[in-house]
Amino acid sequence: MTTLDTPRGPAAPARDGSRVERWYGRLDAVAFVGMLNLLVIAFTLAGGIVLGWAPALAAATACSRTRLRGDTQRLVRAFAAQWRRRFAHANLLAVPSGAALASFAVSLTALSGRPGTGALQAALAAAAAVCLAHLVLALAMDAHYELRRARCLRLSWAFLVRFPGAPLLLIATTALITAVTAFVPGLLPVLSIGVWVHLCTALCLSFYAANDRNLQGAA
Repeated sequence: MTTLDTPRGPAAPARDGSRVERWYGRLDAVAFVGMLNLLVIAFTLAGGIVLGWAPALAAATACSRTRLRGDTQRLVRAFAAQWRRRFAHANLLAVPSGAALASFAVSLTALSGRPGTGALQAALAAAAAVCLAHLVLALAMDAHYELRRARCLRLSWAFLVRFPGAPLLLIATTALITAVTAFVPGLLPVLSIGVWVHLCTALCLSFYAANDRNLQGAA
């Protein structure tokens, strides 16, 4: 009887250890996206907002990719290095989508409250969502493949058209985070941006990995 009971003793510490590891992993993930959130805001302001937001998002995407691949990094140092290195490149990469998003925002603001413009506003909002999805795809593609700007923009548009499920998932993720942030505005300066960048980067990398596997299988 005792020989059957003895193996059960160490099971509880093992379960406790795995539970501690899971909680540590969750807290580490929250700390990562929180720090990423603060870095995006700080470096966006450091670039004067207009010139800072694109390299900040590009740096956040690159750092998220590093974490998702399981590689180690000193986040603040890595983010700052990526921001400096990608400053001009990211701004030029974001010009088409950024200009389109700005024009859509101005148009939606001008049409707000005007009767009979509901369908037009919905169309503009949908077009803005597609442009945002293209920007996210382009930034993730640039971080993952290190392509030339023109090719990166062209391939990200081709990917968006060929796999419409990808931008739909990115748009749904953005809408969900926006809705939660609207309900709890205090999340914006501490978590929302970091969570959005990290989730979108994870989705984009999964899209690209699946596409690479399909291309290898076809070859």
